[in-house]
Amino acid sequence: MAYCTITDLTRWIESDELVRLCSSDDAATIASADVIAVAGEAIQSADSQIDSYLLGRWPGLRGYSPVPDEIGRISAVLAVYQLYLRRRAVSGMWRTSYQDCLDRLAAASSGELDLGLDEDGGMAAGPEALYRTDALETDRVYDREKMDKF
Repeated sequence: MAYCTITDLTRWIESDELVRLCSSDDAATIASADVIAVAGEAIQSADSQIDSYLLGRWPGLRGYSPVPDEIGRISAVLAVYQLYLRRRAVSGMWRTSYQDCLDRLAAASSGELDLGLDEDGGMAAGPEALYRTDALETDRVYDREKMDKF
């Protein structure tokens, strides 16, 4: 499963720009086979970069659905960068965005950036999670708000 989709790429660049980066056919659209194939290769390349940073820490990450928002965002930015690189048209802004993504991945890998994942690559307990203790004679159930007070 990919961390992002072609639709996610269009959040970062216009769809006509995406088509131009993926195909030299003037009649191509975002649904054209060559556009889908090239964008898919860029996404696969981006996801491989993400995996090289994160799978050592979160081996279960690949199977997690939905993909954590930050990972999806990083995948899309890295994929767009790959498409610009393919056309040898990488601007300074995209180089900076690319490096920022790599820095965030390095920080996540080292534990400096919280992606909201548990050690298996699943989503860590959210605010709706309940915690139970039997430390007293009766079971007690606590939510995140109550636990944060401790």
